[in-house]
Amino acid sequence: MKKVLLFVVFLTMVGLYVVPVCGAESLWVTSEGAKLKADSSASSRTVSNLVIGTKLTVLESQSRWYRVQTVSGEEGWIYRGKVSDAPPEKEAEDTGNLFAGLQGSNISADEAQTSRSIRGLSKETEQYAKKQGTPKAYQEALDQVLAIRVTPQEIDVFLRNGKIGEYAQ
Repeated sequence: MKKVLLFVVFLTMVGLYVVPVCGAESLWVTSEGAKLKADSSASSRTVSNLVIGTKLTVLESQSRWYRVQTVSGEEGWIYRGKVSDAPPEKEAEDTGNLFAGLQGSNISADEAQTSRSIRGLSKETEQYAKKQGTPKAYQEALDQVLAIRVTPQEIDVFLRNGKIGEYAQ
């Protein structure tokens, strides 16, 4: 009888360990600059920098953060806006495609630039601007805005100061 009870307890313990592992949710990094943090706070120590396409196993969910484990065994916290429940279609390489990390996006950087501007990058946009009667001053102002380059560090400072995204409290 003791052997049967011991065996049932053993099976129960194995079941409690195996079921969470088998049912663990997977997430994939879909944003450049994703950081695995020591705590669920943007200001905590960075454990690791993660590349787009990195598969993560969810260990815990807390507000806007997931406690995760990488395939290599690193554990930490990642902001929910940096991950997706589906893998990216292809891992982002330095292809120059601004939208490479977006799932299902067939938009190239040139097309995105064209659709946002009326600079005459294509005959269609030039014709559209003329048809709409867009003043030349607006076209020039848009050219100036699109010429501005912002570094990842500047974006980080902006998000932190504005308490946006992972810096929100």
